[in-house]
Amino acid sequence: MPKLVKALDSGVRRLVIVSTHGVERADKLPFNLRNVFGQLDKQRAAEQEVVLKSRKSFPAFTIIRFGALKESTSSSRVQIQPGDALDGDLPVSAAADLLLQALTRTEAINATLSAGPVSASASAAVSDELYWDDEWLKMVGPEVYRRPLEVLPADEAVLWLREWARRFTRPAEQLTTPVAVQDVDDGVLLRFLTRAGGGYADFDAEETADDKWAAAKPGQSALEAGEPDGALLLVAESRPVARVRVSRAEMSEGTVVKEMSEAAVLAKLDRALSELEKARRRG
Repeated sequence: MPKLVKALDSGVRRLVIVSTHGVERADKLPFNLRNVFGQLDKQRAAEQEVVLKSRKSFPAFTIIRFGALKESTSSSRVQIQPGDALDGDLPVSAAADLLLQALTRTEAINATLSAGPVSASASAAVSDELYWDDEWLKMVGPEVYRRPLEVLPADEAVLWLREWARRFTRPAEQLTTPVAVQDVDDGVLLRFLTRAGGGYADFDAEETADDKWAAAKPGQSALEAGEPDGALLLVAESRPVARVRVSRAEMSEGTVVKEMSEAAVLAKLDRALSELEKARRRG
């Protein structure tokens, strides 16, 4: 791969690289079994070589991670996810279709994604155009969470999301990264902040409720207490189906993903939505 990358000239407009599932999960089963001799580590290094070269010399790159490819007459649709989240075999024709799309879709620019078999919930009634538009929407942000709403209407979910997100501004429920909350169309923006004076919370130190109250000056807004540094956009949509989606936002170059805080938000959101819809069914 390094030799191939070095051989590319400046006339290349978009570089699409085929990689493999597991390069970011090489220490987890079953991928660690495939990495006995460092095969996945080498593939990951090759990906990084492509990214560095592209940022220096080419307008855009796309990395697509596949599993095994097989001959099949099944649907040409595939499921895609940002990063390295999927597994499973794909028909050769489906992989080829995805590669062609990656050469033309704006959502594929400077993106890394994985491809897998179509989920059972994918509707055969939806046209190919609508299906692919919705799949590539996952790369905007990128998307980090998607959940269909079975009982709660989308318009009610918008109001619920706005109220629910404000829990993270309460002293007893703050995240390791402080946040500010802003209502937007169809949902709410949960904006991560650097702490006043720089830096983030000490993940190893226990912070009492009194400490959290003392950190906020009376009358001081959340934005005044820190600088914006990435965000999560939480929206409720009625089309193509009623659902809640969460995507990263305001991720300028150099912004670090707040992995601990992001994981906490998504876990609590999923649990809260499950409890809410269960209560609606009972009611």
